[in-house]
Amino acid sequence: MKKRLLPILALVLSLTLIVGVLFSVANNHLKVAKEKKVMAGFETLMAREALSVAEVINYLDQYINTVSKENASKLLLGLERVQQAELTKWQKRYEDSVLQEKITRVYQDKWSRDEIEEIADEDLKRVLLETADNGFKVETAEGFYFPVIDYTFYEKYYSVVTPDLVAYLELMAVESEQTPVKDAALIIGWDEILNRAERQEEFIREYSSSTQVEPVQELLKRYVSFALFGCNNTPLFSYDTKQMRPEAKRAYEEHVWKEEKGNFSALINEYLSVLKENDYRLTAEVDAFRKKAVFP
Repeated sequence: MKKRLLPILALVLSLTLIVGVLFSVANNHLKVAKEKKVMAGFETLMAREALSVAEVINYLDQYINTVSKENASKLLLGLERVQQAELTKWQKRYEDSVLQEKITRVYQDKWSRDEIEEIADEDLKRVLLETADNGFKVETAEGFYFPVIDYTFYEKYYSVVTPDLVAYLELMAVESEQTPVKDAALIIGWDEILNRAERQEEFIREYSSSTQVEPVQELLKRYVSFALFGCNNTPLFSYDTKQMRPEAKRAYEEHVWKEEKGNFSALINEYLSVLKENDYRLTAEVDAFRKKAVFP
């Protein structure tokens, strides 16, 4: 009896295995088909002429968890492109003098949604909530208020996108949370300029094949200029004495420079040698060095 059962059990196990494999294959095909449909739907959405940021966000919130990390990254970068394209319209909307006056009365450096909800002026509250819902935040410079992309808005998507995109968005979140320049003056320390530039260079080195290398390279160029020149209202060298700012000199000398980290470290290391030879003063030699580095 037992001998008869063995072939039957073997047959049952074989059939179970075959059914399992067929189910897995069918399920995989279904998943691929669904993913293709999501991506095709996104292409159709992005091709529309009148497309709001909120519509793209709504699409992402519905489908980003149903696709691969690679495709989820494409969806998120699509959102960034739409935000960048729509930013000018949003900024023009904020040029309204009445809106500017209203914001002046209630503006806070970091607004939470709950705090915006408490604003008594319904029209102002509506504009501010709509701004936040579209992934923007309000910044100010020279007494004027304007929206910028709020890169912390992307944090909720980190778990479903690729590591290089997370690293890129983290770099951009640092910029949106504390912009380096306002009113033509540096508002971050010289040490922070160096640290940010090194992190940007680290991204370029670690994710050399990432689609986001180019925008990070552009960001790094900006920081190279900060490091070599400063800004109009915060120059690296005193306009009067031509001497390097003491706090900058201290930050540059205390920083650990290793040329193997990348071109930025090598550049600043070389810059320091030139500065030392010129007693840390802005001379023709120093000026020629920094201009060649920034405007080759």
